[in-house]
Amino acid sequence: MNTSGLAQEKILVCPACRSRLVSGPEHLSCTNADCGQNYNIIDGIPVMLPGDSDKIKCEILSSKGETNMFERKFCGIPIFKIDFVIKKMLYQLFRLKMPKLNDQRGYWLNRGNVYCKEFIDKGYENLEIFFQNLVIDELRKLEFSSIFEAGCGFGWNIKRFKKEFPAARVGGLDFSHTQLLNGKESYLRDSRFELTEGDATRMPFEDGAYDVGFSLGVFMNINPKRIGSAIDEMIRVCKKYIIHLEYDENHASTELRERRAFKTNIVSHDYKKMYEEKGLKAKLFMTAKDFGESYDQFIKDRSSGVKRWETWEGPSKYILIILEKQT
Repeated sequence: MNTSGLAQEKILVCPACRSRLVSGPEHLSCTNADCGQNYNIIDGIPVMLPGDSDKIKCEILSSKGETNMFERKFCGIPIFKIDFVIKKMLYQLFRLKMPKLNDQRGYWLNRGNVYCKEFIDKGYENLEIFFQNLVIDELRKLEFSSIFEAGCGFGWNIKRFKKEFPAARVGGLDFSHTQLLNGKESYLRDSRFELTEGDATRMPFEDGAYDVGFSLGVFMNINPKRIGSAIDEMIRVCKKYIIHLEYDENHASTELRERRAFKTNIVSHDYKKMYEEKGLKAKLFMTAKDFGESYDQFIKDRSSGVKRWETWEGPSKYILIILEKQT
């Protein structure tokens, strides 16, 4: 495979040491002799995850044939629902919270096989598009020539970015190969997108690789011990603006805080405070108090078409923050 055709190759660096890379027949290699890390290219996607490249390749190949975890049952009851009920009862009875997940890559390698279809077929996009519209409205006020999404999944947001801003260079980073593959072969089907497999806490991009970096409901899945690294990486990789639509329990309804308190995959982070500690101030900060009324009007008569075993979570599931870097 000739890797020179990768649109994003010039901005890729070794995530382990940030050295430049050299192309091989089917891989990229770090030019730092003390590092020597190799990175596979699978399905035309550079797999920029530090570690044993053979092991990572086996994980990816085996994940493609895995049974959907949501179909696994015990005595006829889906296992994920049993797990949910147990955690909920422990919290309600004893206020006991299980530890937050340290890494969710394995989960998304499996779920990535079906998430694109699930998102569309179950009508999630009909509700989530409200928040996507919020971001598009704000992006129209900014000057930029490139944008990427950290945790792009199958590409729902970046496809919209390219539609609204066709002249911009658009990239997507995700640690789930199955998600990216669904985007590349099914949802996006457009070679203009720079799709890269990598971890948001160790991004494989050079400094200032993109003007704008964005995340939607992704950083809320990063363990508190690792979130600082993800914030540092956004600051390093983004040249002009950083935008997050994420969960911050300080601005969530009491009902939503209780519903999410016992979940091991969702973490609340105070983004405004974390960036201020890094010397960045918010150019814009919005909560449900700002867009809740518009959301309620938008949601009217839409939620009935969503097939979800839990009820929808409402406007306080996200805050919107935009940070501008001083150049």
